[in-house]
Amino acid sequence: FHARTIPTIDIGSYLNRVLKYAPCPNECFLAVLVYLGRMAAGGRREGRGRIGRERTPPHPLVIVNSYNVHRLLISGIMVAVKLMSDVFFTNLHISRVGGLPVNELNQLEIEFLILNDFNLNVSLEELQR
Repeated sequence: FHARTIPTIDIGSYLNRVLKYAPCPNECFLAVLVYLGRMAAGGRREGRGRIGRERTPPHPLVIVNSYNVHRLLISGIMVAVKLMSDVFFTNLHISRVGGLPVNELNQLEIEFLILNDFNLNVSLEELQR
């Protein structure tokens, strides 16, 4: 997710651009915050790992900073919209809105899903935190 340089557009303007050219429900933005929180906390799962061993203490999977926040947001929004909405834009359209090549956005989408362990369900409790 790390960009070579810090994007010149600030986060507020970037999110306004997304809302203008690829509108989505507010729930998608809340879900992205939950996903990023999980990634920053080292994942969501507790207890045993997939093969039955105790999990090691969590460590951040991603540290959000100026170099990656734009990419994290656009890929998270895209994933959330695909899950929560019956109508969504193509990856090509989102890549244009987000200012990324579509092949890079496709890769970011896969990485975002992997970092979230493909667990995109968000409970009411998580939304209320």
